Amino acid sequence: MPALFLILLSAVVHAVVNILTKRAADKYAMRLLIGVFSAIIVTPALFFVPLPSGRAWWFLGGTALVHAVYELLLVKSYESAAFSAVYPVARGTGPLFTAIGAIFLLGEHPPLVELFGIVLVCGGVVTIGISHRASEGALTGIAYALGTGLTIGAYTLVDASGVRYVPEALTYVLWFFVAHGFCVLVTAPGIRGRAVIIEARKQWRLGILLGFLSITTYGSAMLAYRYGATAQLAALRETSVLFGTGLAMTFLGEPMTARRWMAAIVIAAGAILLQAG
Repeated sequence: MPALFLILLSAVVHAVVNILTKRAADKYAMRLLIGVFSAIIVTPALFFVPLPSGRAWWFLGGTALVHAVYELLLVKSYESAAFSAVYPVARGTGPLFTAIGAIFLLGEHPPLVELFGIVLVCGGVVTIGISHRASEGALTGIAYALGTGLTIGAYTLVDASGVRYVPEALTYVLWFFVAHGFCVLVTAPGIRGRAVIIEARKQWRLGILLGFLSITTYGSAMLAYRYGATAQLAALRETSVLFGTGLAMTFLGEPMTARRWMAAIVIAAGAILLQAG
């Protein structure tokens, strides 16, 4: 139950963070602000947890690099197509890659009912995304979204391993945000140049809010991975697509067709199977 609560909290807040990112004037600058402010916010708490040791540093370095690639691909997908097209594809394929990695790399063996639940969740969210295939820029956006899904699967496996490796879970969670913030602070200007810093200065107030929300969403997810099976929780987290689609309808004016409603029902059914398993 703690893992279930944490992952559903993560899903709801994650949808809010991504909707606000999509609405930002410069989306890459906003992702930079989220990383930097998250690191600043958690820094005082570092004095109250043990330092990472051993392989934990390798996990932290690896996830920071993967997250830097994830940030770039995520923004490119948002810049190319509608939110309700690319967000479901990215979030839907992420658990599929996570499930494959959890089986072959982490030695997890979910029962058939849970595997079926993972398939339903992934299939439902991807269906929502490809229903936009005819819209302008959708194919390019979906290609970026597939790359985003691959990085989601990669960093989920790394962070699930890292948060289980350390004796104190908060050690990994807090140091993750510091490592991530440092990495995007280095890579973002290198990719976009000085312009990304100029744009970031214009959006810093929203960046602080999203920094707090980012800590909530991914901090909750990492703590959930500490207590539960990686593949199942990663799939359940993608119920954020349901919340994200509703928010896209309300705040971005994006339509919700009958096919997308059916896909949403399939996602809910998959989530129920995950818990039944």
